[in-house]
Amino acid sequence: MTSAFSSSDTAVLERQADLLDVEREVSLKEIWSDSQRETCFEWIKSNGYKRVCLQFPDSYLKCSEAIAASIRQAFSAADEVKTFILADTSYGSCCVDEIAAAHVDADSLVHFGNACRSKVSRLPVLYLYPKFELDLEKFYTYLESYREHSTSKVVTIYLDIGYHQLLNKPSYDELMEKCKALKAMRLDIITYCGDKYATIAEDGQISLITNGDYTEEVDELDSNRICLFVGSDNQRFFNLSLTTKAEKWFIYDVFSATGREKNPLTATYIRRRYFYIEKCKDAQTLGLIVATLTSNGYLDVVKHLQTMAKARGIKTQIISVGRINPAKLANFLEIDCFVLIGCPFNNMFESKEFYKPIVSVFEAEMALNPAWHMRYPESYVTDFKDLLPEGRSFLEFNANDINPEDVSLLTGRMRFNGTNGNDVETANLSALSEQQQTIATQARMEVMTTNTGLTFEDRTWRGLDPALGQTEPAKIEKGLSGIPIRYTHD
Repeated sequence: MTSAFSSSDTAVLERQADLLDVEREVSLKEIWSDSQRETCFEWIKSNGYKRVCLQFPDSYLKCSEAIAASIRQAFSAADEVKTFILADTSYGSCCVDEIAAAHVDADSLVHFGNACRSKVSRLPVLYLYPKFELDLEKFYTYLESYREHSTSKVVTIYLDIGYHQLLNKPSYDELMEKCKALKAMRLDIITYCGDKYATIAEDGQISLITNGDYTEEVDELDSNRICLFVGSDNQRFFNLSLTTKAEKWFIYDVFSATGREKNPLTATYIRRRYFYIEKCKDAQTLGLIVATLTSNGYLDVVKHLQTMAKARGIKTQIISVGRINPAKLANFLEIDCFVLIGCPFNNMFESKEFYKPIVSVFEAEMALNPAWHMRYPESYVTDFKDLLPEGRSFLEFNANDINPEDVSLLTGRMRFNGTNGNDVETANLSALSEQQQTIATQARMEVMTTNTGLTFEDRTWRGLDPALGQTEPAKIEKGLSGIPIRYTHD
């Protein structure tokens, strides 16, 4: 049975997942080859680790027990090596779950699959990436048809994780020989993985460089180049194509051995994101969702957002609910717009199931910082560290530049920015209370009334009754300490 507040049972089963969040199915051989086993065993043995956490994305879980058993068998009982499988991660599977590892008192962690490589400070981490097969002959055939787009152009080929082994000899030499058929002005072959890139020089030397130094090798803002992504239409391609400029983007699908042109910045997408930016400007209360505890600088971003919101008279609430979903965020009725503070691979949510808009830190920056007014960004920013001082997209915030009176592009009403103007706005909202209430008609003709001025004080249940002065004071006793699996006692 459906209602205004629930959906039918079959709708949940029939609902299709967002394609950007779905990773391809993998086999044990692809994620636990002989070379990967040797690398892992040597890393554990040389460092003397005893309690090793194995973190897997959901699509890898079917292989988790076989990998854990392989590690246990590789060490004798005298080595006392124990393994722990981490499945339901606190945030995104690309982030190292240091919180879950601390619950089992782990001294190391092996991370499998896609990784954002955010800075980890609490324990050492070994990243193991899958190794997928690529039919080079079919790929070379596609490059022949790709030639018409690349003549006299700078061509950048991005390899998704799982295909980075092509950078090793002799595959690299063969690939470079075939790529000369493109007759490009310059050819760059790059493997894309988290915040790390590997670029290949003419002599075949491979060097890892960070985002900060990346523009010295390949100009990410060169709008005249042609880019080819070897992989699938996933979250990594989405983030990469948003943050780098190109005349054209192509995706080569390894399974079908076909390529197609893909433009992530469609007019529909841009209109939707600017609509959310305007919703962020209109908000009276912002919810700052902390979706990372490892990304360097997340506390600085929280403070920066609070400063900008306060200057505009907007309230803020810090929220930490782990991996977000519509049901969790629906509990915060007083929030008008959410700002998601996460790693570069975990800060964009396009799902239409959420009841309130979710914007990234960059979109909140464009909404709240007057320095971005009437300024079109050179490229989209997915890493919030770029918006902090010394970041490549940093613009200083000056509260004096905020327009005290502004007009909402969504409602046509005046926005009074600042605490003084907020009082005037509150008075106007009281006079227009009837207009504030909206009626939403559902499929079965149920009617749901919502009040946009709902605050915490309007709730009928405010917690347990403290019964102050009505109970005898209890004797203070020392409680348990430690972690749930091993409390310490006197």
